Amino acid sequence: MSHTSQPKTRADAATRRRRVSIVAALFITLMILGGLVIGEGMNAQSADAAPNPYRGKIATHLVTIAADGTYDVETVQVIDMALESGYPFGGEIHDGFRLPDTEALLPPYLRAEYSDPSIVIAGQPAEVAVEKEIHAVDISALGKLPKGKTEGTVDYRVTGAAVPAGKHVDVYFRPLVSGDLIVKSEAPILAAHCEDWPPQGRTCGGQEGDVWTFSKDELRASDRTDVEAVRITVDADPDDLVEPVIDTEY
Repeated sequence: MSHTSQPKTRADAATRRRRVSIVAALFITLMILGGLVIGEGMNAQSADAAPNPYRGKIATHLVTIAADGTYDVETVQVIDMALESGYPFGGEIHDGFRLPDTEALLPPYLRAEYSDPSIVIAGQPAEVAVEKEIHAVDISALGKLPKGKTEGTVDYRVTGAAVPAGKHVDVYFRPLVSGDLIVKSEAPILAAHCEDWPPQGRTCGGQEGDVWTFSKDELRASDRTDVEAVRITVDADPDDLVEPVIDTEY
């Protein structure tokens, strides 16, 4: 019996060895193919990847308030590029205005209008795009910027961002982009508050002659990128406030 069982055992062992060899060969083949696919994918990604041309930007906002509560904004931006590339000047203001038929969720329930936009990039006028959606407004222009620093100026007017405050007027400003702020006013400025959550605010800014200045870091809030709004109280007559003409298309 032992003589007849040995060949069968040897045959079974040989079969198992062949199966193991086949499985090992398949596994090695799959590993090689997988490595080729991964390598090709990484090479494709490396080939497609491009260095980030953007290095940073700084901005300064000059706000000039009229006695009727309207104000003009001049934002000077300097954008630094590592490579020649397209990049926009300007930016987006969240909660920047309220439509007449929309109830605001948060005070001061402003229904402001942004108008007369213009943008100059490196001394040349640029085509300005203005987009409005719900409670946000975007004012920007795309420029093809060379390597290094390029300066641009963004101008616009805001109407309706002022509300009566007793015998005085509160004027609200929200920036397009993060930056320092300089405020001038036809009527004397009495106080200024940075509001992380309107109408709650903290005293901020400082008076230097006839202007008030606010640093970029001072405008930052602890729990968000930028302050929600700057509330500037001016010694103006609330009866002189100009009502905005809202574009109801948006």
